[in-house]
Amino acid sequence: MNQTIRRTKTAGYIQRFETNTVVQSVFILHLPFTNNHRKMLRQILLLIVGAAMVIAQRRLALPDPRSCVNRVRHATYRDARGVTHSYFFSWEHLPTRNLEVDWLDARNICRRHCMDAVSLETPQENEFIKQRIVRGNVRYIWTSGRKCNFAGCDRQDLQPPNINGWFWSGSGAKIGPTTQRNTGDWSHTGGFGQAQPDNREAAQGNDESCLSILNNFYNDGIKWHDVACHHVKPFVCEDSEELLNFVASRNPGIRL
Repeated sequence: MNQTIRRTKTAGYIQRFETNTVVQSVFILHLPFTNNHRKMLRQILLLIVGAAMVIAQRRLALPDPRSCVNRVRHATYRDARGVTHSYFFSWEHLPTRNLEVDWLDARNICRRHCMDAVSLETPQENEFIKQRIVRGNVRYIWTSGRKCNFAGCDRQDLQPPNINGWFWSGSGAKIGPTTQRNTGDWSHTGGFGQAQPDNREAAQGNDESCLSILNNFYNDGIKWHDVACHHVKPFVCEDSEELLNFVASRNPGIRL
């Protein structure tokens, strides 16, 4: 099979994407394994084959050790769970200040640097990111949020996908049901005046299966919205323990 190499305007971050199947882990935290088995399986799935997400025949990037060492870190945040991660905000870095990319490109730029698109797993982390959006006067950003609407997502507990199928692809953690407004920061409105996620572009054949934060786009404050993944936006990267551990395990003595 011929492979198509696509040059992007993110030269210096990702050199190419090849035609291939993209696979990504889904809800590994909820599988019935011990912690050690879960951690091992998650790393294998994230880095080697992943699980069941095909995105336009493009694949997830593996981390580059040198890029990981030299990754730009604009902020460090310790959440309520005691987890400390560093963050990169694309609009705060001169080479990417005006860069807007689609959802997968955003993830791959992050992943090359041992990071991933941000996963907002606690209300405190969500507020931290929202404050940064306000400070930068950014209209919207990509997160790692994804709807499980692809092969392998037919599990009963994920039905219907627009309610029970959302998860953070950067960490594998499941997002609570979208009908329970206290389990997320979904907007009460959107382009059709309906509560999010509304899958508004489905009528045009575009499934709104990626999670973006919009900054008062519909006079609704800074809120979560489902958006078709091909749209381009700035992005936030967050340290990925799996990718950092992966690089460290294969490069003894590396300082990350």
